[in-house]
Amino acid sequence: MRLLPEPTISGYATSFDGTPIYWEQHGPSLKDENAKRPMIFCYGLVCSMNQWRKQVQRYSKDHPCILLDYRGHHQSGNPSSPEYMNLSAIAKDVSTIYHHLDINDRVHIWGHSMGCNVALEVALAEPDICQSLILCCGTADDPFNNMLGTNYTQVLSKKLFEFMGNYPEPVHKIWDVFRGKPMLTQITAYLAGFNRDTSTRDDIKAYAEAVCDVSSETFFALLKDMSRGATRTVLPRIKVPTLVVAGALDHVTPPSEQAALASLLPDSKYVEIPAGSHNVQLDFGEYVGLKVEEFWRERELL
Repeated sequence: MRLLPEPTISGYATSFDGTPIYWEQHGPSLKDENAKRPMIFCYGLVCSMNQWRKQVQRYSKDHPCILLDYRGHHQSGNPSSPEYMNLSAIAKDVSTIYHHLDINDRVHIWGHSMGCNVALEVALAEPDICQSLILCCGTADDPFNNMLGTNYTQVLSKKLFEFMGNYPEPVHKIWDVFRGKPMLTQITAYLAGFNRDTSTRDDIKAYAEAVCDVSSETFFALLKDMSRGATRTVLPRIKVPTLVVAGALDHVTPPSEQAALASLLPDSKYVEIPAGSHNVQLDFGEYVGLKVEEFWRERELL
């Protein structure tokens, strides 16, 4: 289910390991001298480009807006080896798109949930291509830490990964059953990940379809990589100006985790959106935009 308008242009780029990565651009051409600074958008684990529909609507009038599907997601290919299904590889995919499109400017990189980890890895590896980072609903720690307001999720996740190490097939089969029940995915998202008063039925349906489109191998490989919490160790080395945007009612990644992320970045600002959920950029897209633009003006980043 597509909620975004059709792109201005789209295509594929070959990443470092040969994996084909789908990208699309909305808004003015990168060669347009009147266009404003480009933006790259990184969605969350098993999400889709639809998560950025309000930002594309707001900024594509003046800014080239570039979106991509991660490896193992939707229109992009799968890596030839499972060892290349991790956050660092996805960050290299983002870099591949940047260089493939021959962008000759620093870009604003937006990240949502796992996309925050991706954006941070890009900023660590190639700070010279980053004008700013806008991180929505992310954490640099194990995402299971304090998820749903309890540490039991962290304990359960460790047991799950231990079980998977010995008996992978049953877990993959359970995920396949889950993929075949999009209504169950919609109900789960409605209860935990979205603001019930601001989300549309189409937002939740599109999210559920995106989840059901991704294989268990991709989902668990990236989830396990995130659970290592390795991003936290590199935060003091990331100098790119960063705005951390939290939803006050985010039950997936509590605001305390997002504030901790901001506190470890040398050049960051933290803003918390009242009534925002784990999809704060969809809940209150216009208000988030105002806060982002205020940050850009304060730091002279426009």
